Amino acid sequence: MLDFLRSSLPILWQVIVLASSMGKTVAKAAGLASVAAMGGMVYFSQLSGKGTKAEQEWVYPADDIIDLNYSNGRSSTYAIDIDAPAYAVYRIFKQIGVQKSGSFSSEFLERVFARLPFYNHYEIQEEYQTPDAIAPGDVAAFDYHGMSMEWADVVPGKYLVQWVDTKNPPAAPGAYAFRFPFMKNYAAAWCFYVVPLKGERCRLINHWRIGLEPDTAWANALNWVNIELIGGVMAHMQNMYVKRVAEFRKKEQWHSKFMRGFLGGRFFGSETPPSRWSGTPLFEETQTQWFRYGRQAPAVAEIRPPVTDNPNWPPTGPGTPWADTVDEEYFDGWSEPEFSWDEQIRQKVEKTYLPGWGKNPEAAKRAAAAVAAQFTAEPAAGDSVPDGATLGEDD
Repeated sequence: MLDFLRSSLPILWQVIVLASSMGKTVAKAAGLASVAAMGGMVYFSQLSGKGTKAEQEWVYPADDIIDLNYSNGRSSTYAIDIDAPAYAVYRIFKQIGVQKSGSFSSEFLERVFARLPFYNHYEIQEEYQTPDAIAPGDVAAFDYHGMSMEWADVVPGKYLVQWVDTKNPPAAPGAYAFRFPFMKNYAAAWCFYVVPLKGERCRLINHWRIGLEPDTAWANALNWVNIELIGGVMAHMQNMYVKRVAEFRKKEQWHSKFMRGFLGGRFFGSETPPSRWSGTPLFEETQTQWFRYGRQAPAVAEIRPPVTDNPNWPPTGPGTPWADTVDEEYFDGWSEPEFSWDEQIRQKVEKTYLPGWGKNPEAAKRAAAAVAAQFTAEPAAGDSVPDGATLGEDD
């Protein structure tokens, strides 16, 4: 056994030396890759895609939201010319948001590094273009856990501004005003201005205005990394993506090609076309389905009319599965209740549903309003919770 160990030592030593050498090589390669990546980010965010000197120094309409609350406002401005009318670009930004069409930037970087659940789709959707599809006070969501900005300025066809400030948090329940470590207060206005140019073209101004407290070297360095370096990369990419979309040049995403080929049957030579629009631009060049288009002529109507009312449901009486338990009078005098924020608040606070919900709308309004009235005088940041609003058992 000792002889075996003695004979193995030189081999083990060689393995250790080789592993050490490989480790150093890998570390050097990783270091060089990191330097190259950082250099690429600096170039892409600081040396390309920026607005002109005049555009960067300009005072934009929504800068005042920051400057009225902070004395140290600073801006970051990116810009791009787009061969499309100003309104074509404006309506794309009406759809921005995690709950809408995504960020129009790199969804891979958003999800992998920022851990934000953005999934981009690039088709114009009716529900995001109606007159009340976007209004001041609406949430511009970054995730589904409350990280939010709020739409502040909505100037049709001209510009849109989403904004967040820890001094004036978003109005929506569940939303919070984000800030970065060791900052007491932080505010950001993310603005999308379109400038119409002659020849049915436009200039997109992608503009940030930031304020923060305390104004320390650490806070400023963190803000530079977030807004200028990483945010600059994302803003530059966003401008490029929007330009491609507006100019009808955005290519299909690879996972779209795979899913359509795999589940649409093309990879297997299916004789049944995947879409009634196969072979036309309404499928081959339409990578996201138009969500409400089918309301004009529902496909089910080709088999039978859609059902929107059925007085015979639920079945009652002997022989039905629920004969002994069904409430036969539940739908007598019932109609679908109108949506009410007051009722949402009442349910959140009392954690109950109104008896006969849908049968006595006026009584329901009064009950909901009585509870919601506790919240009508919006508490300032840091104020106590109104009476009747309790924290969870774990808090």
